[in-house]
Amino acid sequence: MLWITPAEGSLAAMRQALERELLALGDDKDTRELVVLLRRPAASTRGLLEEGRALSATGAPLLVSRRVDVALALGALGVHLPERGVSVGDARALLGPAKWIGVSRHDRAGLTAAAAEGADYATLSPFAATPGKGTPLGAAAFARARAGIAMPVLALGGIDAAVGREALAAGADGLAFIRAGAELAALRALLQPKRA
Repeated sequence: MLWITPAEGSLAAMRQALERELLALGDDKDTRELVVLLRRPAASTRGLLEEGRALSATGAPLLVSRRVDVALALGALGVHLPERGVSVGDARALLGPAKWIGVSRHDRAGLTAAAAEGADYATLSPFAATPGKGTPLGAAAFARARAGIAMPVLALGGIDAAVGREALAAGADGLAFIRAGAELAALRALLQPKRA
């Protein structure tokens, strides 16, 4: 699961939910089944560092959106790149081979290119209706876009427990979300068979 921070506002509730969830995971938290993506487009560099440190203190593995420099400063798990951002190759040159490099993609061509560039995973969106994100892919189009792609692909957009079940049935390797934090346990339960 990839839990993306809201673009703005307090992260206090998210930090508390992370702490509860990681406590529930117990020793399994090393499997990195719950990763946090720090995505705060309007935040200053100092603000990103402060929020990243606070989120890292929960014990959750952390990715940083766009900012390779901030990911390095935080010792983050890696970076998540937008479709028109830094290239996977440039990020890899800066981060090295051990860090994760994820990408946002919206169609099969984008997924194919990202896999060829060496991305570790991609989000494919929007899976379901999401405010301001255009026409959703839906299960059939998601399945067609995802088929044969040689990297993990996470469904993003409108994800809750019901939509998550549909996305996994359509071939998603995992789920990415912003607003489904209240359903962490239900989402984790959906992913149990995927890990077996």
